Amino acid sequence: MSQEPLRRQTGHVQLGPGLGRHPTRDMAQRAPTRATPAPVQTLAEAVVHWGRTRPSQPVFYFVDLEEKLTVLTAGDLHHNAMRIGANLRARGVKQGDMVVLSFDTSPEFLESFFACGLVGATPCLIELPSSKVSVQAWGERLRVKLRLLGARAMLIDPDFVDLAQEALAGYQPEPGHAPPFVATLKDLVADAEPFEPPTVGAEEVAFIQFTSGTTDAPKGVQISHRALLANCAAIGESGQWDSDDLMVCWLPLYHDMGLVASTLASFVHGLPTALVPPFGFLLKPSRWLWAMHYFRATSCFAPNFAYQLCVKRIKDAELEGLDLSAWERAYNAAEFIHADTVSQFTERFRSCGFEPEAWRPSYGMAEMVVGVSCRSRGDVLRMETLSRSALASQRRAVPHTGGTGQDSLTVLSVGRMLRGIELRIVDDEGRPVGERQEGEILLRGTSLFSGYYKNPEATDGVLRDGWLYTGDLGYVADGELFICGRSKDLIIKAGENHHPYTMENAASQVAGVRVGCVAAVGVGNLQTGTEDIVIVCETTETKPDALRQLCKHVEEMVYQGSGVRPNRVIPVAPHTVPKTTSGKIKRAYIRQNIEAFENLSLLVTPPSRQALVH
Repeated sequence: MSQEPLRRQTGHVQLGPGLGRHPTRDMAQRAPTRATPAPVQTLAEAVVHWGRTRPSQPVFYFVDLEEKLTVLTAGDLHHNAMRIGANLRARGVKQGDMVVLSFDTSPEFLESFFACGLVGATPCLIELPSSKVSVQAWGERLRVKLRLLGARAMLIDPDFVDLAQEALAGYQPEPGHAPPFVATLKDLVADAEPFEPPTVGAEEVAFIQFTSGTTDAPKGVQISHRALLANCAAIGESGQWDSDDLMVCWLPLYHDMGLVASTLASFVHGLPTALVPPFGFLLKPSRWLWAMHYFRATSCFAPNFAYQLCVKRIKDAELEGLDLSAWERAYNAAEFIHADTVSQFTERFRSCGFEPEAWRPSYGMAEMVVGVSCRSRGDVLRMETLSRSALASQRRAVPHTGGTGQDSLTVLSVGRMLRGIELRIVDDEGRPVGERQEGEILLRGTSLFSGYYKNPEATDGVLRDGWLYTGDLGYVADGELFICGRSKDLIIKAGENHHPYTMENAASQVAGVRVGCVAAVGVGNLQTGTEDIVIVCETTETKPDALRQLCKHVEEMVYQGSGVRPNRVIPVAPHTVPKTTSGKIKRAYIRQNIEAFENLSLLVTPPSRQALVH
C-alpha cells in the first residue's frame, strides 16, 4: 500500500525579541461577530462540520522546541483524521474500542484524537515519561491503565515507542482482551478503505482522562459528548468569545485545562489555538508571552504558578518589543489563586500592554469536564481580605478591617457559575450553609461526568443524589464563589483549620526557594496531640550555613504571611517535591512519607538517603 504525507503547512518562527506578527492576525481590521458553537451533537461531527464549511481556515498552529511552525486547517485536519481513522479500522479498531494516546503537544496528538472519534473509538489520554517519573514507574502505570481499559491500541510519540514496547513485554491483559498493538502515526497513513463515521450518541463517552491523583490513585474520568459540548459552549458564552479570538496553549494536552478549555472549546467554536510544548514554557517562560505577541492572541489558560514564574524568571531584556495589548482573557485556574501573583504579574507586564481587566480567575475540575465558574467581562475583579482567625475557628468569611497583617487572608472571587451548573455549599454533615460560611463545594448540571471507568466505588464516593462532592472548600458572597482550599489538604493545629496555600506562597518569596516547589503539610504529633506544620521546599543552595539561613527566612516569611509559625522546615534538592502529571503538589504523599523527606533534607546526612519514586 502507498503512503502519503498528512496534509500540513509548515514554516518557522523564533519566539523572542525582534519577532513580528503573524501576517493573518491584523487586529486593526477587526470586525468581530459573536462566536457560536458548531451545530453538532458529538466532537466527530464538529470535525466534519468545520472541515466542510471552513476547509481553508487554520484551526491549530504548533510551534515546537526547534521553533518549526506547523499549521492545520479545518480541511486538512478532517482529511488527516479520516485517513488515520481508516488505518485504525483496517487494523481492527471498531466503534466502542479504547485507544490509548500518549503524545507531546503536536499535530499527531490532535489528529489521532479526532481520528478515534471519527471511528467511534474512545481516546484515553496518558502522559509520556518525564524526568519527574522513573521509566519503571511510568511503565507500571501504563500497564495498570491498559489492563483497566482493555485497550485495543496504543498510539505514541515515535521517540517513546521503544519504551512502550519494553513496558508491554510480557504484559497480560484481562481475560477476553488481546494485547494492544502499539503504533506511531507513520504506521497509520497508508491507503486504506474509506469509511463513513458511525452514528454516535450524545451520551456516549467522548474521551477518558485520568485524574491527576493529588490525593489518591488516578481514576479514569468518563466525559460524554453531551457534557463536553455543553461545557465548551458555557466557557465560550462566559468569555464572550468572538470570531477574531485566538487561544494560546502551552499546557499538556492529556489534562482537562489543556485539552478542553484551551483547545477543544476553541475548536467547537470554530476558533484557532496556537500550541507550544509545556517543556518549552518551563525552559523559557517568555516563549509563552512571545507566542501571545506573535499570534496577537486574545486568550490563554494557565495555573497561578505559571504567572508567578513569569514574574520571577523573565528578564527585562526578554521583553523588548513585547506587545500583550491584544490579551483580553488571562484565565487563572487549576490551583489556588494568590492575590499577590495577580498584582505582581499586572505590575510587571503592564508596560507591555497587559491590562488588569484581562484577568479571569476561574474554577473547574475534570469531573465537570473542566469549567465550573469564571469572572466575566464587566464584572469587578473582586478580592476580599478576611479575618484568618474567624475562618480558622468559625469557618466564617469575615472581612478583616485592620488592613493586611498576620490575621488577614486575601482571596479572589472565581466568579459565577457557568450556564447549566448549580452550586451548593454544605457543612460537614451535608447541610446547606448560609452566605459567607465556609463549607464543601457541591456541583451538578449539564457538564457532570459519567462516572469513573470501571470504578463504581469511587464514583459512589463523590456522587450522591446527583451532586458531585468536590472535596474543595469555599464560600459564596453576593452570588460569587470564593475558593479556600481542599478539605484533604487542611492542616488542623490546636483546633484551628489552616490552608497550606498561603504558607507555600509565602515560602516561595524567599530567595533561593524554587517557585512552585514548596509543600506545607500537617504531621501528627503524639506528644502535643495536634499537628505540626512542616514546610518542604526545594532549593539550589548546598552550603550548610546558607541552608540554615534559608530555613530561618522561610520560617519567618511563613509566619508573617500566615500568622502561624512552622514547626520545622525541610530543604531538599530540586525535583524532590513530588507532583502530579499536571504539576500539582502531592501533599498527601509527602505527609504519609514525611520521614523519608526528612532523610532527604540537605541539612542532614542520614545513614542512607532514601530515594523516593513518585
